[in-house]
Amino acid sequence: MISFLCNNSETTVDCAEGLPVLDWIRSQPHLPGTKEGCREGDCGACTVVVGRPGAHGVEYSAVCSCLLPMGEINGCHLVTIEGLTTGDELTPFQQSFYSEGASQCGFCTPGMIMSLTGNLLGTERPSSSTAMESLDGNICRCTGYVAVKRAVDNVMNRFSLKSGQRIESLIEDGHIPPYFSTVEERLKQLPSVTTPNTDSIAVAGGTDIYVRSSEKLSGKNPEFLTRRDDLKFIRKSNGTVEIGAAVTLKQLRESQMLAEILPGLKDFLLKVSSTQIRSRATVGGNIVNASPIADMAVILLALDAAVAVSERSIPLHRFYLGYKKLDMSSGEILTAVSFPVPDSGSVLSSLKVSKREFLDIASVNSSMLFTVEKGVLGSVRLSAGGVAPVPLLLEKTGAFLSGKTISEETINTACAIAVDEIAPISDIRGSSEYKTQLLKAQIRAHITRGPNR
Repeated sequence: MISFLCNNSETTVDCAEGLPVLDWIRSQPHLPGTKEGCREGDCGACTVVVGRPGAHGVEYSAVCSCLLPMGEINGCHLVTIEGLTTGDELTPFQQSFYSEGASQCGFCTPGMIMSLTGNLLGTERPSSSTAMESLDGNICRCTGYVAVKRAVDNVMNRFSLKSGQRIESLIEDGHIPPYFSTVEERLKQLPSVTTPNTDSIAVAGGTDIYVRSSEKLSGKNPEFLTRRDDLKFIRKSNGTVEIGAAVTLKQLRESQMLAEILPGLKDFLLKVSSTQIRSRATVGGNIVNASPIADMAVILLALDAAVAVSERSIPLHRFYLGYKKLDMSSGEILTAVSFPVPDSGSVLSSLKVSKREFLDIASVNSSMLFTVEKGVLGSVRLSAGGVAPVPLLLEKTGAFLSGKTISEETINTACAIAVDEIAPISDIRGSSEYKTQLLKAQIRAHITRGPNR
């Protein structure tokens, strides 16, 4: 049994917890405003907003309902496009889209409105900039984005959030209906129901496994690792940063501590997936998924990270044994990742080349942690993705660069050493020759252009 608030209605359903929320929305309460598009989290047509009880009230975020299991909305507030109004009136964003001609066929529009509303509900300081960022996971194939940007700017240029009164301000401006003011108390009164985990399947954010195995998981009751509070932490102690495996990429971006330790990481993470996916995707999931171009794994390799698996601590560069093969036994769970706080003056440079700037998988990505003083490199750690069966630490290249004076000869020699360490293959993202050239160009850029971009 799963109990939650669907828009303005208390709802209890008896279904498998692994069923995608999108399938329930369109079949049971018949709320057709939420569209089925790619079912991979790429188009944003199925975007909903989920409010989860937190330390500071109900915490809302926009997510893709095609990748969201029903078990993850237990005790939460599920908001669809139908839940943003109580009559025939339009919200300010809906009215602005209409006035500016920002909707043509209309298929993508509900998802865009939900993403924009999620930005108002869940972003600390909503602005025109954050509103447009919130649409990074929404694709429109007919209208184009100029009219969309005009519609967004028209609303956000007039928007003002009263300090400490977010819900009240949004109700007053017509972005959400009055019932939102009762949600926090109503969630507390929902019946406490639990469904035992009857299947030996562990799911974290689900943003990859639901792309590959949605049909298989639909009838299952997995163990949801995101429910475990012991896997949700970001802390620093004795010169080491520790991050729980269930921490989302959104939470990484919002961490002030990480922003101080790793300047530029927040901006770089905008290039990783989309707002909806970052709200669900976890650090542990990105590592365990073992994609050769995993964005977080490549960054963490450069940071000399180690992973905690059950009672073991394993250097991340030893964790990957081969393509999709990990140093984990059946039943083991990755619980955390840690890395030493970089020395003062260290630079973390992260680069990614993909066909699209946002919401795309890299052809080649790389990270380099180093210091430089008077043109001389200090200790260097270099990692890369897309050039081997696993996210790869380029140990020989890093060792060569450490202590070297920056020069054309140094860069060329480093590139030659790197070529001997990698084994790229030709695939849909580029030929092996192209990927080799990309890595060489990125090594040069790391050394000559400096910090995160």
